[in-house]
Amino acid sequence: MSFILLLRGYVMYYFIVNPSSSSGKGMKTWQTVEHLLRSEHVPYHVFFTSRKKQGEELAHMISSRHAPCTIVAVGGDGTANEVISGLTNYSQIQFGYIPSGSGNDLAAGLNLKLSPSAALQAILHPKKVLPVTVGCTHTPEKTYHFIVSSGIGFDAAVCHEAVNSSFKKLLNHFGLGKLTYLGIALKQLILLHSTPVSMVLDDRRQFEFDDVFFIAAMNLKYEGGGFKFCPEADPSDDYLDLCLVEKMSKLRILRLLPTAFRGDHVKFDGVHIYRCKKAVIRAASPLAVHTDGEKAGFQRLVTIALGQEKLPFIVA
Repeated sequence: MSFILLLRGYVMYYFIVNPSSSSGKGMKTWQTVEHLLRSEHVPYHVFFTSRKKQGEELAHMISSRHAPCTIVAVGGDGTANEVISGLTNYSQIQFGYIPSGSGNDLAAGLNLKLSPSAALQAILHPKKVLPVTVGCTHTPEKTYHFIVSSGIGFDAAVCHEAVNSSFKKLLNHFGLGKLTYLGIALKQLILLHSTPVSMVLDDRRQFEFDDVFFIAAMNLKYEGGGFKFCPEADPSDDYLDLCLVEKMSKLRILRLLPTAFRGDHVKFDGVHIYRCKKAVIRAASPLAVHTDGEKAGFQRLVTIALGQEKLPFIVA
């Protein structure tokens, strides 16, 4: 795949901003970015989102009508997911991300700058553009996109609750939003039940499990505010890494969760790591599903796979 060379003097920058991300941090981040853009006399257009899926619609409009260009998402991982889900003409755009969320798993997974000014400078003067594969999660009703991860079961149930959590909004005011996921995980652990699951990888490797708690398909290393479920995940290696957890007591899972921040959970019996390009998962009962922490309903059947194109992502 060939990528266009975007010369600084001829680039138009389009910013899609979620001003409400992390309880208003998105707008503060944008104000910092806008001041720097104006001081450097950079040509740009900005669009603000005010409802779900608006970022996706804006990204599709910009990438289909105004390429070649650079499109930048300003917000949390959910905002980045919306924008990436709407992008088209990958070979004609470069994508940048300025994080203002609470979890920031996308930024951690790609080692992006968290400072708005440093992130903007990397976008305006890119030294490294990484071709990143975007994942697709297919359900019987709809196809979703993800760049960080997609999961079914316990991890998705945590994400479902975190999306609209008043506890998360409160912690965001104190810069402690990442604790939301750990707190909700402890709550969901009380409600947790295992489920029989069958899984087929790459149309040839078949597995049967009696007591599965969750399966996380990782494109990057981190999800859920820093859980390093697949320590070797690489977004440019053309493979998904899967973390499957089965046959554990709730007490053992409670012991496992803190170790997942370091990636040491892989040493536990009942934790399995697989690599594949496609996974077809069938559960005995409907389970929560997420893509980049966003709800994808409750499903018995999902197919999680890599897309065909790579997104030129500015990482440094």
